[in-house]
Amino acid sequence: MDWLEDFRPQIYELFAEAEQRIHRFPAPLNVLGLHYLSGFDIRKQGSIKNYICYLLPFWLERTLTMRLHHLSPTSLLPVAKLAALGNVMGMLHFFIQDDLMDRQDRQSDGIDRQQLVPLSQMLHSEFLLILSQTTHDQARLWEYYHRFVSEWASAVSLEQESDYFAQDRQKIAGKASPLKLSAALLLLEARLPDQLPVLMQQLDEVLIALQMNDDAADWPEDLADGNYNCLLSLIRQELSIKSTSSTDVPMSIAVPVLTEQRVHQAIYDHHILRRYAAIAADGYLAVSPSSSIPYLNHFHAYLIRQLNRMTEQVDQHRNLLMQQGSLWYHARISP
Repeated sequence: MDWLEDFRPQIYELFAEAEQRIHRFPAPLNVLGLHYLSGFDIRKQGSIKNYICYLLPFWLERTLTMRLHHLSPTSLLPVAKLAALGNVMGMLHFFIQDDLMDRQDRQSDGIDRQQLVPLSQMLHSEFLLILSQTTHDQARLWEYYHRFVSEWASAVSLEQESDYFAQDRQKIAGKASPLKLSAALLLLEARLPDQLPVLMQQLDEVLIALQMNDDAADWPEDLADGNYNCLLSLIRQELSIKSTSSTDVPMSIAVPVLTEQRVHQAIYDHHILRRYAAIAADGYLAVSPSSSIPYLNHFHAYLIRQLNRMTEQVDQHRNLLMQQGSLWYHARISP
């Protein structure tokens, strides 16, 4: 059982269909849309791989088909294909929204941000059109749509004023809540909506681990841009604890200013990535194997391995620096 290779033909077909649909957008949005899609196209080397976005419907379809013997082997597949296509369109729409919120400059990777607004609307319109062609229970589907988009809106609007990783970790998953709609859609089609709460618990933990992976890799950019980052949140928490343990400053107001050198010191000297990876592993262990979706569980395990691999790479790099001389090491790492 391989969470990626078992579905590669379906994913390639999916992106070919997405290209055709975007190609039909009015000019110049079709050209701009195809350019934006290429940055996430799994078929292209160097593209951003948002695996869970387009694989989740296929993982669910395969699992539900095996579990529900009264369904024919292909009965859920057409809906899964539509759900995955809708996820791609929705992914592009919400990524543009995030981009517009994060960047203040008019140019965004060589693209005029003002053109991204109508492109985002076209992608969202396509997303809604695809959803309308899916399940028999449209009324409940739109209820879930409102719920998950509301979760996303709440999460992204309060992110800069809150510390989700320290205070409300489920909000981190809320940033990807529109993705959950495809899971609700498959369960509605299988007439199993009562299983959604259990699936949402597993999906939330996977989405948190996914964000933790991204943040461990992207912390230099997030630190420079002032964006929220889970790893930086954990480092701030530990620095706050240390500062308040030796002073009379209340922890609630002792929010240290992070610098690149302080982050490097936390990573290399204080092994922060080990504790970070352990938090993600706890989330993985919190999911009951008996009620989990196997492919989703395997992807979750992959994310934990990625974090552990980052930790091992840091340890190897640290040892190499130490071998080159302790004085040079401390000059390179310490503030």
